[in-house]
Amino acid sequence: MLVVELPVPPFPLLTTVGHTLWQSGVVHARRQFDVYDLIICTKGTLYMEENDIPYMLEQGMMLLLEPGKIHGGYRPTESETEVYWIHFQYPSPELLLLKEKTISRQPLLQVTDQDIVPPPAIIDIPKFAAINVRAIVPLLLEMIKLHSKLTLSRSFELEILFGQLLILLQNGLRENSPNARTYEIGEMMASYLADQLELPFDSKRIELDLNYHFDYLARCLKEYSGMSPMQYRHRLQIDRAKKLLAHTKLPLLKVGEQCGFQDINYFSRLLKRHTSYTPGEYRKKHQIFHT
Repeated sequence: MLVVELPVPPFPLLTTVGHTLWQSGVVHARRQFDVYDLIICTKGTLYMEENDIPYMLEQGMMLLLEPGKIHGGYRPTESETEVYWIHFQYPSPELLLLKEKTISRQPLLQVTDQDIVPPPAIIDIPKFAAINVRAIVPLLLEMIKLHSKLTLSRSFELEILFGQLLILLQNGLRENSPNARTYEIGEMMASYLADQLELPFDSKRIELDLNYHFDYLARCLKEYSGMSPMQYRHRLQIDRAKKLLAHTKLPLLKVGEQCGFQDINYFSRLLKRHTSYTPGEYRKKHQIFHT
């Protein structure tokens, strides 16, 4: 599916939100904006074109019109047509990417609880797609209500609601993707591994608990994260170990046990492979308190 990929931060900023109910015979005005124009049709059909490319925006569909392109109606509405719209800006247009995209992998980011720089993120917004109107319309109504009595503090609330809307649109990409089932199983496997971290790794138990063959679960996780189950588990174990070493006085053996390591020597080798430090060295360098 064609999507607009927004690297964040910086974050897209809403400029306005609105709603209209058009009778039959209406043609959308022809114009050019320097902002994005997100149009959602909840009733009837709106006939729009952008740089001479036509879009038939039917009930339950959305269209994202891009800055600088000329858009307008190419045919009158044939019945009562209900439309919501959102105008928004993106502070760094040079970072924007319009691309064909399916569900993308979700690798674990290299983060710690001592970071001072925000982690990177991606917002994918479909260019032209069917959407979940039941989920989106209540949010749109709340946004319009808030916009009608906007104050400085409420303006930030409106931005938060806009962010929630973008998340719904992004989630819709996953739900409507041909690979949606693979993504869902991969995400379930990732969550399971995180919840069972203190227990020994047992592929048979995983099969019984999740009710899928382990090889299938492993393939789905690979598509989801780019990692095998053991690689994913190791990343989770190392991340937990780093937190325990920095924030607690637990003996190294206990730290290893709480991260699912039965062999303290294996724990030490794995941590050194990932961080260049043994557990004792890592604690000495990163512990956030002194005794």
